[in-house]
Order: sequence, then structure tokens, then C-alpha cells
Amino acid sequence: MTALQPDGGIRTFFRYVFGQSCFSDCQFTLVAPNEGLSDYLDEFLPAGGFNLIEAEQGYSQFVRQVRGLSRRGDFDLIHSHGFSAGLLTEIGRTGLRTPHLMTAHDVFLSAQFSGIKGHIKKAAMSLLFTRMTAIHTVTEDAKDNLHGFFPRVKEERLQGILHGVDTEYFREGGARNLRCELGLDQSVPLIGFFGRFMNQKGFRLLVDAVEQIRDRQLVEPMPHVITFGWGGFIREDYQYLHDKGLGPCFHQAEQTNDMAAALKGVDLVAMPSRWEACGLLAMEALAAGVPIVGSDCIGLREVLEGTPARVSRNGDSESLLDQIVADLNELPQRKEAFLEYQAEAVERFSIHRPATKLRSLYEEIG
Repeated sequence: MTALQPDGGIRTFFRYVFGQSCFSDCQFTLVAPNEGLSDYLDEFLPAGGFNLIEAEQGYSQFVRQVRGLSRRGDFDLIHSHGFSAGLLTEIGRTGLRTPHLMTAHDVFLSAQFSGIKGHIKKAAMSLLFTRMTAIHTVTEDAKDNLHGFFPRVKEERLQGILHGVDTEYFREGGARNLRCELGLDQSVPLIGFFGRFMNQKGFRLLVDAVEQIRDRQLVEPMPHVITFGWGGFIREDYQYLHDKGLGPCFHQAEQTNDMAAALKGVDLVAMPSRWEACGLLAMEALAAGVPIVGSDCIGLREVLEGTPARVSRNGDSESLLDQIVADLNELPQRKEAFLEYQAEAVERFSIHRPATKLRSLYEEIG
């Protein structure tokens, strides 16, 4: 198994999928940067399942490392995670017979292939993708996205399996009294933003929507926002909202190891993403029975389809505003609707389903 950027979604994938009993008889050698990964695997996965080998720095060194291990080791399958790891692993696998499965944890955007360099990069990627034994995507949306950019990849080699989460954990978890922690009156509506501070997650769209709620007095009392994100442009984004005079309405919280409690501590989850491979946060909120407003972006729209969630137009702060205000102005009914849907969400998004399908894919190609 290989990964070059085992953070965020990939770590969560490891935790959710490979902790399932259907992988209990598997032994994995994982080539990846450590950066706390070994501690994470030890904490969340059964002992003895993973042997972590520190990835060598530099693309050519990584390719040689993967090739050397593949030639020496008695492996049934190579499973790469992410586009960079997948492409370099495929180069390292040249001439070898061990089947290679890549899991795509992201989607492609047209801007990535602009100009002559972009055209050359796309052609090289297409060649490598067509050589892989199989490519696994975490939504059907993401599968269509990859095939749209790389139509030479045979459709039968693309396997779209809707991802999942530990739905029982999110259903059973208790709620944090976040208003008490923040010193807010219990009547103040509380919106939760759990994404990273990157353009992809659409935080500034939420800031613009909250600004309009204040200026037009659309909700009383004025809602507050608590953020649990990290990294990226957090300082710049918080400066953006402070410049609008919204500082008193936004509260940055520390990262939490109890997402269920944090989700259940807010009245509404805002997920104004511009794109997603799979909207895991939406699955978690729905399994927790918490109202969510999300965008109709790729990857997220598939998760929200058929749920009580109101959906805003991608990249449109006015549309996001309309959906948030509609939810906040009828919170008791909205909370009831999501609690009624919770049992269906727990079954639909259970990690057992995609883990079992992935294990079947291992058996099919390994």
C-alpha cells in the first residue's frame, strides 16, 4: 500500500475501512511519510495489521523504493491512495505482474490541465491510468469525473463505491453544550463549520451569508458560527470576517476527537463546498441526526440526494444564505425531519457496506 499525502481523508479512510472485520486476515505494508501516521494507525487499527515503512523523499526515490519492495515482497496486491501515489506507484510497477488498485481520494478540475504543460501532463496521466488494474472512486460522481477527463480508461476498470462512516458512533454519541462553552445564551442559533480553511471548502461563502443575515436582520437572535477547521488560510479567512465586523459572531474551537458530540452541539451544519470526492462530513451529520445545508457540488450532491438537507447552488453565497435562513427560521421542524431520517442515514452510509465491497474488489483483482 502506498500514500504520499496520508492526511485528512486518507487517514480517515484507513481508520474506517481497514478497521472492519472483513480485513482482519490482511497484512499491509504501507509506504508513506510517517508524520504521526504510525501513532494514528496504532491508536485506531487492530495491532499487527500494518507495517509502516517511511517513504523516501523525492519522486524518483519513491518510485525506486516502491519498485524494490514490489520485486522483493510476496504481495498479492498493490493498493495506492491518491493520484500522486497512484501514478508514481504505476511507474514503479512497470514490468511487474502484481496487480495495482488505486483509490482516488479527490476529483479533477479543468484548471489543472490548462496550457501546453497541462496538456502534456494530462496525456502522461492518461497513459498511466490506463495501465492500472483497477481504479476505485469513493462516489459515482468521482468516477464520472475521472472518466470524463480520461476517457481512454476502460469503464470496467473504474469501480465507484460510495464511501461510508462509522454511523453507529455518530448516532449514539452525546452532545456538547457548545453555547455554554462559548458563553452564549441558549437561544442563540449556532452554526457549525467543520471544513479546512481552503477555497475548496467555501468558508468565505458562509462569512458572506452571515454578513447578510446581520445587515438585513433575517434571523433573530443573530446566529453565531463555531469553526473546527484547521490549517490552510485560517488567519486570512478570520481577517476577512473581522474586516466585515463579524468577529463577535465567529468562534474558533480546537480540533476535536469527538466529532459526534461537536456535531450534536450545533443547530445546523454548513457545508458550502466547491467540490468534494465524497462528502463524509455530510454523512456524519446525517447519521448524527443534525440538520445540514450543503452545496450541489460534485461528490456532495450524491450524498445529499434523497435526504432532508436543503441544497445551495455551488459558489453562490446568496443561495447559501436563503437555505440557511430557511432552516434557522424553522429549526424545530427541521431538527425533527433529520431525526426521522437518521435511521435511514445510519444504514445507507454505514462503513460496513463500502468496506465489504472493497474487500470483494481485492479478491476479484488480487
